[in-house]
Amino acid sequence: MIREAEAYRAWQALDIPLPVLRYAGARREQGQWRALLVTEALTGFISLDQWYEQAPRAEQERHAMLHDLATILVRLHTAGWQHGCLYAKHVFVNVGRGRPRVALIDLEKSRRRLRRATASWRDLDQFGRHRGVMPERDWAWFLEQYQRAWDYSTKAAASRTRVSTTSIKAPAVSPVKPPSR
Repeated sequence: MIREAEAYRAWQALDIPLPVLRYAGARREQGQWRALLVTEALTGFISLDQWYEQAPRAEQERHAMLHDLATILVRLHTAGWQHGCLYAKHVFVNVGRGRPRVALIDLEKSRRRLRRATASWRDLDQFGRHRGVMPERDWAWFLEQYQRAWDYSTKAAASRTRVSTTSIKAPAVSPVKPPSR
């Protein structure tokens, strides 16, 4: 629970949409640890599975939601964080008016990774296996958006680096593995 509370604080600093953390604490009572984590409800949000099952969605609406999700995950992964339990039931979509917004829940298994690509591969592989009722065409579109956002983010980070990397010959690393389904 302490690790989850630390992840909430770190992810909020990264501007990752999450429920607002109201309280996190642990204490030892009669030799046993007791922990409590309290967040605000995500009012107006439903799980990704519910969002897909609720009603047919226009392509533009699906693409807007998937783009938002890809951008959020790239921000998370390029900061070296892995969700660790990226299932459709842990991705929430706002069903209010306007552009769909995405939020993530259940940070219990989240962790820092030394390699950003490892965080990406593990989360995307897991999400590919547990994406629920997301259609194959939407999965393919999401991966394309993720790859574009990843490429943009890593190029932007490289351009901010003052160390010359022209003499370094490193293999190209792509964060997107083919989904195993």
